Amino acid sequence: MSNSTEQTLDDELRLSDRSPKNQLREEQQQAQEWETLARAWVSAFPEAKAVTVSQVEVWIDSNFDSLPADLQSMPRSELIERLLSIQNYFRFPSQTQEREPSQHELPPARFQRTDQWIPVYSWLESLDTDEVVKSKDIADWLSDNQQVKDQLCSRHSRYHLMHYIKKCHLKILKRREKKVVSQPLNKESVLKVRKDVVAKKPAPVPSNPLNNLPKDSDLYIAKRNEALRKYEILLELEKKLAPVFSRKK
Repeated sequence: MSNSTEQTLDDELRLSDRSPKNQLREEQQQAQEWETLARAWVSAFPEAKAVTVSQVEVWIDSNFDSLPADLQSMPRSELIERLLSIQNYFRFPSQTQEREPSQHELPPARFQRTDQWIPVYSWLESLDTDEVVKSKDIADWLSDNQQVKDQLCSRHSRYHLMHYIKKCHLKILKRREKKVVSQPLNKESVLKVRKDVVAKKPAPVPSNPLNNLPKDSDLYIAKRNEALRKYEILLELEKKLAPVFSRKK
């Protein structure tokens, strides 16, 4: 068998090995290698201490060739976020779950009592809106405040960070609503309300139209005669119905 024939057979064998099943096996193997690599990275920091973004970047640069192809093509910011999420999961499991702090632990409308959150609180309280801040606005503000973003991303995943900030802003809005509702009215407001309220006048008693007509006029006499006839009809009707009602009793 010639060398060209052997090379052709080798190429065909390689193509047959790239079947969907084999590709899936390779991807699973890469995922396992990546998980092992990530665990090794986490164990490189034995202290219960958050890893900074700069430390993650140094680690990525030194281990970039060992990463799977899909992670190498991933945007650097997304890769850093994924590494931080893994590190937070292993090192700070209690912080990866949402926890409702008690009022004795935290000040009003705040969920974390740390200095790194003070810029976030100040920004949220300065917003002049009645709606909860949107994710895009949060992302834009964090991009403009890179140092704050690095500190927060070192302890929180992007999802939890967005969720916490929105929750904090919601509490601020509710606190403002309570202040407006509980604010007492001053004397000027009370006087203004009293002036705006118009007292309702009693409805006039309907007058008899015959009183406005001259008694010697033809219209007055006709109206009076009509009223007398109606009265006589009612009396006659009463006489006829009286025996009927008396029998029922």
